[in-house]
Amino acid sequence: MLLNLVQQHLDFIVFILALLAERFLPLVSWYHPNTFLTAVFKALGKRIFRKSEPASYHYLSSSLCFTLVILVIMILVILLLEFAYYPELLAGLILYLSLEWRSVEIKALRIARLVKQNQKSTARELLKPLLARQVDKLSGPGLCKAIMETLILRVARHYFSVIFCYLLFGPMAALAYRLLTLIHQAWRKDSLPNSPFLKSLSWLLYILEWLPTRILALTIAASKASKLSVHYIKHYGRHFYQTNSGWLLSCCSASVGVQLGGPAIYQDTRFDKMRIGTERLPQADDIAVLINRLNQARVFWLLVIFCIEIIKTML
Repeated sequence: MLLNLVQQHLDFIVFILALLAERFLPLVSWYHPNTFLTAVFKALGKRIFRKSEPASYHYLSSSLCFTLVILVIMILVILLLEFAYYPELLAGLILYLSLEWRSVEIKALRIARLVKQNQKSTARELLKPLLARQVDKLSGPGLCKAIMETLILRVARHYFSVIFCYLLFGPMAALAYRLLTLIHQAWRKDSLPNSPFLKSLSWLLYILEWLPTRILALTIAASKASKLSVHYIKHYGRHFYQTNSGWLLSCCSASVGVQLGGPAIYQDTRFDKMRIGTERLPQADDIAVLINRLNQARVFWLLVIFCIEIIKTML
């Protein structure tokens, strides 16, 4: 009886185990497979990127590169799934390796403690690997703002969007999406945000993230300051340099009650991004408040997923 029940709900059990493993057994970055893949993708980007070439070359070369890379990895994983005795367990492993929340949360809380202790140089060194922008001259509020924005966007893209793809389209779709985010993250380190080399990949990710990021943004907005969140989306989010990010930052800014966004420097070039909100600048204590808001959204959607699974069982 118990064995039959487990077999009937194996996919859901593996899904929950993957979420629990990511929460309580996160892999350290220096032996995480994503670290190796990021290094490989970065080397590929350097190999094909040529600053002197026209924009058309950058569009074509980057598109062909990430398409071929995704196809090769996907074919290898599909073959592995075909020969796996329990493909559900391998799918759970793919989900576990694709998710990223706890590691970023730990770093965010550590940076908050360092800012409180006025150890800004140490906080900058801890923040630097997480960002493509320059952090050498960030003040205390600037450090808090940068890690809060990073936490919001990474949790949305590397956790909620991955789960969204996994549940709706399966583990291979989640893996393909996560590989695209890794490629984009690796190439951004050596390219400006408006580089033609990133344009095609950025547009593809924008389309894939359009729905899950807005669902998350509206969930956060519903938890607190709903009217202000809608106001911020209308006045800031829709006009942000990337509207997916604009929606998320607008709702989080209204919910936590701090200002987000603003100018950023990439490779000694200043980009005047829009400031979101008219509230005070973030402080170290606001990082824990933001994590609480994101956890509320996670709990809500996990309950929704549980309810859907129960309804499926009863039908």
